[in-house]
Amino acid sequence: MKFKNILLYAALLSGMSFSSCTDFLDEDSNPNALSPSIFWKSEGDIMKGLTSVYGALQPNASWAIPFERYIVIDGYRSDEITHRDDVTSWMNISSFNVEPTNSVVKTEWTNLYKGINYANQCLTNIPTVPGDSESLNALKKQSIAEARFLRAYFYYRLYVNFGERVPIYKEALVGTDEEFYPPQANPGELVSLIETELKEVQSDLPESYEESEKGRVTRYTAAALLGKFYMFRKELSKAEVEFKKIIDKEGSLFGLMENWADNFDGMHKNNKESLFEIQFTGDRSGGQYEYNLFTVHLGPMAGLDAYEEAYPTDWMCQTLLADKTIDGKSSDRALHTLIFDDPECRPFYYENGKSFKDYHKEGEIFWHKYVTYTEGMSDYWDYSFFNVSVIRYADVLLLYAECLNDKGETTEAINIINKVRARVNVPALPLTMGKAEVLKHLQDKERPCELALEGSRWYDLVRWGIVEETLKAHNKPFVENYVDTKHQLFPIPHSEFLLNPDWEQNPNYSK
Repeated sequence: MKFKNILLYAALLSGMSFSSCTDFLDEDSNPNALSPSIFWKSEGDIMKGLTSVYGALQPNASWAIPFERYIVIDGYRSDEITHRDDVTSWMNISSFNVEPTNSVVKTEWTNLYKGINYANQCLTNIPTVPGDSESLNALKKQSIAEARFLRAYFYYRLYVNFGERVPIYKEALVGTDEEFYPPQANPGELVSLIETELKEVQSDLPESYEESEKGRVTRYTAAALLGKFYMFRKELSKAEVEFKKIIDKEGSLFGLMENWADNFDGMHKNNKESLFEIQFTGDRSGGQYEYNLFTVHLGPMAGLDAYEEAYPTDWMCQTLLADKTIDGKSSDRALHTLIFDDPECRPFYYENGKSFKDYHKEGEIFWHKYVTYTEGMSDYWDYSFFNVSVIRYADVLLLYAECLNDKGETTEAINIINKVRARVNVPALPLTMGKAEVLKHLQDKERPCELALEGSRWYDLVRWGIVEETLKAHNKPFVENYVDTKHQLFPIPHSEFLLNPDWEQNPNYSK
C-alpha cells in the first residue's frame, strides 16, 4: 500500500464501527458497521486498519483540528507565541484561562482516545487474521509494532498534557459498562506503559522504508520519542542511550538537510533529517481532507488575506533577528521562520519586484514557517500540502548535546551544537564555554532558533523547571494569569466527570 493513500483509508475506516456487540449494533440495520469477524480477513485489511491509526495523527482534518493540536496545544502556552483575539478557546489557552469545559482540551482528549482505540483494534484483531505464510507473519509482526508505537505516542501526548491520572485502555472497546467507568491510572502506570512500549517495539520496526512507504515509523522514530520522553522525565542518562542509536546512523540514514528551509516547504518530505512527521498531501479529490490549514491560520491578512491567528512574541522575534550569519546577515532560520523587513525574506505571496513595504507596515513581523505554497501542489494555497514536523534530526542532536553537557562532556556538546549552527552559517560557539553557559545557550538561543513553532518550546520549559521565570522574563502576554502549580497541565475535561464523578481532577482545577 502506498503511504500517500493513508488518509483515504483512514477516512473510510473512521466511518465504520468495528464492533463485536451484534445485539446492539446489528449489521442488517446499520450497513456501515463492520464486526471483526467480517473485516479482519486479509493483508489488505491489516493495512487498512493500521492506516486508520496513522490517520489519527492528523485528527479530523476538517477546519482547524490539526492546527489546534500541533500549534494551539503545543505552542500557545509558550513564550514563542501570542494570539490574535478571535477564537475564544484558543485565547484562553494562550492567556492561561483554560477551564475543564474548554473545547480544544476536550477535542484533544477525545481524539487521542480515538487514536488509542484504533490502535487497540489492530492489536486485538491483527493476530486473528487467517494464514501462516512467512510474508503474512512478517506483516503482522511489523504492523503490531507500528500500532503499539502510535498508541504509545497518543499516551505520551496525554502524559505531557494531562498528567498520569488518565484511564488506560489496552484492548479495543466493545461497549461494556466497565469501559464507560474506567479507573484512573495509578502513579507510575502510564510511565511504565509508554516506556515499555517504546523500548519493545524497536526490534520489530524496520530501520527504513522504500520511498513509497516513507512516513511510517521506524525503530529510530521509537528511539527518538523514547529519548524525548526520558528528557521530559529528567532521565538524561537514559535519553542519551536512545539518541546515540540515531546519531550512530548519521550519514547512512540521517543527517542535516543542507538547506534548512527544505524541512518545511513541502517539497522535501520525509527527508534525511526527518524522524517523525505528520503526513499531508493537499489532495481534496473525492471528498478527501488530505490537507492542513496552517498557512491560512498563521499567514498575515495584508497581502495574503489569511487569518493571522497567532504572532511570534517580541522575545521570539528579537531572538531570531539576532541569529546572524558569520558575515552579519540574517540566518536562514530567521528568514524562514519570520516574515520581516529583510530583502532576503520573500514569502510566497510576494510578487516579483515587490518587497515587505508593499504589503506590511514598518515593524510588523509575522510567522513564515508553515506559511508556504508551491503552485500545483494543491488546488489553492490555503489547503496546505506540507507535512508537519514532530521530531527532526537537529532536535536529536541538540538533545544529545544537552545530555553530554549534563554529565560534564561540555566540549563534545559544543561541537555537536556547532554542527547544527554550521548548517545555517552562524558563528561557532567557543569551546571555552562552561557547562552552565551551554545549558543557558540551549535554553535561550539554540533550541528556540532551530525549533520555533515545532511543538518543543513549551515542553522544554516544563522539563527544565523554568516555566514561570521564563514567561515573566520574556514578557509573555497574560503571564500574570499563570500559576505554576496549575497550568503545567490541562484539566481533565468536565464531561469525563459526568460519568466518573469520583475521579481526581488535576491540581487547582474544578471538575
